Amino acid sequence: MANNSNKMANNLVMSDIRQRVTFSIVESYKNIRTNIITLMDKKDAKVLAITSPNASEGKSTTALNIAITLSQLDKKVLIIDTDAYRPSLHKKLKITNSIGLLDVLTDQSNLKQAIHQHNEFLDIITCGSNAPKPSELMSSQKFDELLAKLKDEYDYIILDAPPVNPVSDALVIAQKADAVIMVIRAAVTTHDAFRKANKALEVLDIAIDGVIINGSDPRPKGYYKSKYSYYKSEKSYY
Repeated sequence: MANNSNKMANNLVMSDIRQRVTFSIVESYKNIRTNIITLMDKKDAKVLAITSPNASEGKSTTALNIAITLSQLDKKVLIIDTDAYRPSLHKKLKITNSIGLLDVLTDQSNLKQAIHQHNEFLDIITCGSNAPKPSELMSSQKFDELLAKLKDEYDYIILDAPPVNPVSDALVIAQKADAVIMVIRAAVTTHDAFRKANKALEVLDIAIDGVIINGSDPRPKGYYKSKYSYYKSEKSYY
């Protein structure tokens, strides 16, 4: 379970986490990283989709911080914003969204133009310009071919997917991934919302490989639940 307060979250995605956030937050993401690496190694997989039942459950910040922590192992990591309705990675990283995934899929730009380098080991592709029928673009063979090409260049590819319940795009994107993690928020995500999202994935025979709980109380210290550690947050991002 990964989470962060407003200030801490910004520090984590914008700066050196060892200097700017608390030890517990760093360790929480390291624990998540360990579990993800184990999961992906067992599956011999590279593409991980991170989604949530609904908006405002901390999914995009969690995805970005996971990408950062993976890159700190000197692994070549790419995170792609695939949420055509509410793209947010460019806002969190304060980079332009003028050229991104949708521009590549519609042949408006090439892949090289769409890639932003965050550090030596982490690259970002934002969602890009508005395009008609984004679901069709995400389900296209062109996207399959793009992911196949990127797999040859990166150790891990993180797909920051839309939430499952509001739009169908998340189901399309989840089918492109080797593994899927669901982010939920304590005291915000309802059981019905989680069950609805899980059911939608099950209908397409898509398994949830892990759940990250945002906004949980960390007390007592050292307590772990499910596959991942967690810690308290005052505010989360979508």
